[in-house]
Amino acid sequence: MGSSRSPAPQRAASLAPGAAPDGARGRALRVRLVLVVVVVCAAVWLSALFDALRDRAATLTQAERQYDNVTGALAEQAARALQATDLILRQAALLDPDVAGAPADRDAIADLLRRHMSGVPQVRNLFLFDPARGLHVSSAPSSVNTDLSDRAYYTAQRDDPNLGLYVSEPFISRVTGDPTFVLSRRLAGAGFRGIAGAAVDVTYIRRFYHALDLGDGSSIELLRSDGTALVSREHDTLASGPSPWRGALTALGQQQALQLRFGHPTLGDMRLSLRRVPGYPAIVVAGRSERAILQDWRAKTWTNVIRTFVITALATVLLIAFLRQLARHERVTRQLHQSQKLEALGTLAGGIAHDFNNVLGAILGYGELGIEHTHPGTALRRYLDNIVMAANRARDLVARILAFSRPGVGSVAPLMLQRTLTEVRNLSAAALLPHVHVELRVPSEPLVVAADASQLHQMFANLVTNAVQAVGQAGQVQIHAARVDVEGERVCTVGRLHRGSYARVDIADTGSGMSTNQVERIFDPFFTTKPVGEGTGLGLSLVHGIVLDHGAALDVDSRTGAGTTFSVYLPLASGEPVPEPVPLVPPAGSGETILVVDDEESLVHLAEEVLAGLGYEPVGCVGATQALKVFRAAPERFDAVVSDAIMPDMPGTELLAQLRQLRPDLPAVLVSGYGGPDLQAQAAAAGVQAILTKPLHATELAASLAAILAARFAPTVAGPSSVSHPQPVAHPTKEEIL
Repeated sequence: MGSSRSPAPQRAASLAPGAAPDGARGRALRVRLVLVVVVVCAAVWLSALFDALRDRAATLTQAERQYDNVTGALAEQAARALQATDLILRQAALLDPDVAGAPADRDAIADLLRRHMSGVPQVRNLFLFDPARGLHVSSAPSSVNTDLSDRAYYTAQRDDPNLGLYVSEPFISRVTGDPTFVLSRRLAGAGFRGIAGAAVDVTYIRRFYHALDLGDGSSIELLRSDGTALVSREHDTLASGPSPWRGALTALGQQQALQLRFGHPTLGDMRLSLRRVPGYPAIVVAGRSERAILQDWRAKTWTNVIRTFVITALATVLLIAFLRQLARHERVTRQLHQSQKLEALGTLAGGIAHDFNNVLGAILGYGELGIEHTHPGTALRRYLDNIVMAANRARDLVARILAFSRPGVGSVAPLMLQRTLTEVRNLSAAALLPHVHVELRVPSEPLVVAADASQLHQMFANLVTNAVQAVGQAGQVQIHAARVDVEGERVCTVGRLHRGSYARVDIADTGSGMSTNQVERIFDPFFTTKPVGEGTGLGLSLVHGIVLDHGAALDVDSRTGAGTTFSVYLPLASGEPVPEPVPLVPPAGSGETILVVDDEESLVHLAEEVLAGLGYEPVGCVGATQALKVFRAAPERFDAVVSDAIMPDMPGTELLAQLRQLRPDLPAVLVSGYGGPDLQAQAAAAGVQAILTKPLHATELAASLAAILAARFAPTVAGPSSVSHPQPVAHPTKEEIL
């Protein structure tokens, strides 16, 4: 019996050539699928990233365009407002009471000032001021002559005769108490004769700016050209200290307009638009923080990210599911391929073994006859014993090969699993090395399975033998049986588990274990990692076929250096196990005439001698043609016929069909070294009562002949029975005959 496991890990390299093509194709397919999914997912993510960046740039560009439009409109509005203010300021300068043509009544001048400013709503106060002349005429309804000589708009005009229009910083008016800034001009005349000033209402302009909603984080300001904030939409209080926009004004330089990214100390990174007020020393600034601008973009981007993640996650899940399905399909395909290989091997091996069984039958039969006629202890007896021993070893090898050509199980009956495992344990213990131990653990509760006793014994014997060989010179093999309940279907290394109750038998060893490539090939016929001459490689192939024939399943768990465990799942059966058979003495004949037909002349002579020893009168024929001729000469002479199934001139089933045309009630026994899947149907059509397998026991032939001769007068005959394992006898003689 060949082991399919190597005791040395270095032998795993010898497995690669046979297993590489299918495994390489499967791995290549998986790699291609993974690459395709990775490329598709990467393309989806890159597309999402590209769209996000493009939308971000478009959002910022749209915001900058909007702010540029806003600053343009506000600059035009500020220019018109300042122009209107400057116009009434020039008119007020002409009302100097000390100039010819001006009204001498200062109260009348105040009324004229109020009349000039009535059409300019942003101007809160229009006034003339010269402390040297005691000139303080104002449109404001106040009788207090407030001293304005400390104001910058006054001192600047006093100190610079060429200043022209001057725009002051914002301040709280001493006259009205409101925030304001003043536009001033120098009064005409020789020397400094005072100023004409117009106070602009900051609150009025701020209300106008508040009407423009640019969103959270936005800012609109009117600045003096030196950076002083004149009007700020966001700040009610007047600014003190340097303007935060001073850096942006530096970047503007002499340009009329500019768009830039600017860092604000409180609002963060801003997208700003700056525009000069045409003709006046003022600049309009409008902008919004990038974070606020991109708020909607971020929400949209997160939605796209989640959508892309869901798509790629779904693709990944589908890939994993497909890979699992592919792996399941490959396992099923491997199992189908394995079954096809076993079927093809059985067909080939059966044809070869048929002729080889004829030779073995003659060797064993004549060897047994020779042993009966020699004395123990002689050289001739020793020679015959060695011949029979070698022939029995050859018979065992042929039996293993023929197991592939016999699909299905033979005699299925309820069996006590503990009894079979105990027998296997006892048989294996007889040949164990001193430091190798086989431990058996079985439950006290009976484990009854429906199986063929010989095949079940052969399967566990193969597995235990392989485990013993795997541990080498020292180690332990554990055989553990238990009842398990399977809740759902599961694909195993061999076969498939369905929901139900099973007897699970674990055969574990402490050997060197197996690699993945070894596990993939251990069930291949004639595959072995043992040295030449030490294994046939048929052991686990037989296990594979027996497992499938019994509707069972088998799992292999092995890692290099960590031992191996074979787990066999056998469906539990109801009913009582079959009791042990009682040894029987082979029945003898009563002189019945038996026609013996075979294409091997030596087997014909051997059968004649054995049948004569059993009390029958044999008539041997070599080939079907001779048998037909002999039978036609006297059909009533013969009580039964024993014929080979495969002969060159005519198959045994066809011969028996022709014989039964002459004698419809003729009992018939068919002997075959290789029956094939159709032998049962062909034998039933030819009226065969029993089918025996070569090489067979003399007691088996005797029992079959006695049974069919006893039933020769029965009114009906059931189909042929396949006799592969006769009941044992106490002292058989002439063990093998055909």
